[in-house]
Amino acid sequence: MPVTPSHAPLPTFRDPAGSLEIRSDGVFRTVREPYGKEISEFLALPLAARLVAEQRLVASEPVASDPSLVLRHPRVSFQSYPWEWAPVLWLAAAELTINLCIDLVREGWQLKDATPLNVLFEGTSPIFVDVLSIERRDPRQSIWLPYGQFVRTFLLPMLAYARLGWPLKTTLTRRDGYEPEDIYSALGWPARLRQPAFSAVTLPSLLAGNKKLASGNLAAHSSKDPELAQHILLKTLSGLLQQMRRVTPHHKTSTWSDYAETATHYSDDDHAGKRAFVSAALAQARPARVLDVGCNTGVYSMLAAEAGAAVVSVDTDLQAVDRLAANLKDSGKNILPLCIDLAQPTPSTGWENRETRSFLDRAEGHFDTVMMLAVIHHLLLASQVPLVQIASLCSRLTTRHLIIEWVPPTDPKFKELLRGRESIYGHLTEAAFREAFSQHFTITQEKTLANGRVLFHLSRA
Repeated sequence: MPVTPSHAPLPTFRDPAGSLEIRSDGVFRTVREPYGKEISEFLALPLAARLVAEQRLVASEPVASDPSLVLRHPRVSFQSYPWEWAPVLWLAAAELTINLCIDLVREGWQLKDATPLNVLFEGTSPIFVDVLSIERRDPRQSIWLPYGQFVRTFLLPMLAYARLGWPLKTTLTRRDGYEPEDIYSALGWPARLRQPAFSAVTLPSLLAGNKKLASGNLAAHSSKDPELAQHILLKTLSGLLQQMRRVTPHHKTSTWSDYAETATHYSDDDHAGKRAFVSAALAQARPARVLDVGCNTGVYSMLAAEAGAAVVSVDTDLQAVDRLAANLKDSGKNILPLCIDLAQPTPSTGWENRETRSFLDRAEGHFDTVMMLAVIHHLLLASQVPLVQIASLCSRLTTRHLIIEWVPPTDPKFKELLRGRESIYGHLTEAAFREAFSQHFTITQEKTLANGRVLFHLSRA
């Protein structure tokens, strides 16, 4: 049974056109007048039906119209936020936003805002979920008003990550993204002169003091020729898409991004034995929703997906998560890779800390199976979380099954993290592990590998 959060999320309130409320039976959007008529007209178009069929736009079912239009949307498998995404998902969300707007413009419509918060993911497939961002377009208008918002919330965070190493997760505190001046002051002159920084950062920063330019003049961007206005607008959108693709870096390597191929503390037999144990546990569990903690490049997430589960795969290593996301593209597997540290999970944010839910709030009670393979020693030693606390959290994250790997103190990776603190952590024995987890789970199956690691399939007591 899903856990009720101690502070229920607020219905959305920032959009003057309507509000959104997440319920157990769907997501309900109340549309305020006079916006109901326009959105109803759009949803009746073949274009809207095509976008929904292509799974690029969330489905919208009218469930009430008096006194206000109310739309019901289906819930996605698991809600995520941009500050949890790897670069591959950032780019996918940006491509969806621009390409959706291009299709809308060609049919006389457009997006009136452009932020990553308008996008959710089913696996690695992005879905645009804010139907109230769609509006009828003035056919004479040749500029896209959300251009600046797209640059601030999509392009500049990626540019700052690629050129300056600023973590994408810092966008958690920047709802409206970065200003060009934020990036300009941190870039050296050679970087300021390279595209897309030159047009997205340098020019706006140098011209920021020009009040006449800053105020803008919409009339100056109107055309008597609707075809010309549309052509200019489409060219602008295509240019933004090219800039986003250009600034998104190729996959980088890290300590963990090649772990599955380079790990030396598993023999081939150990790898095969671990894989066989996890496969058997998944076959017995028959999971619907799996959380893979410490997923690395997703070897065991793939097994869970092949067993028919919707999988959320989390890891602290952004490069490993990015590589997994890239490998999943067009695979059809329902695996959502996120950059999450279970020891310091995503907090709730926004007004009253209730606009965006914490990772644990979203996760607790959602998954019927949790996998924690080669993770527990990191939580114990690097994050200094006691065994009893780990066991307690695991019992809240899963409603049925836990597949977990115990790494003994004799293991080279355990010793590597121990760093001479044997006297402090001498109590971390297999017996202590069994005692802590027995408070919440019973052992369904276990297997000791040749390297001394022990695999457990546990069931909620």
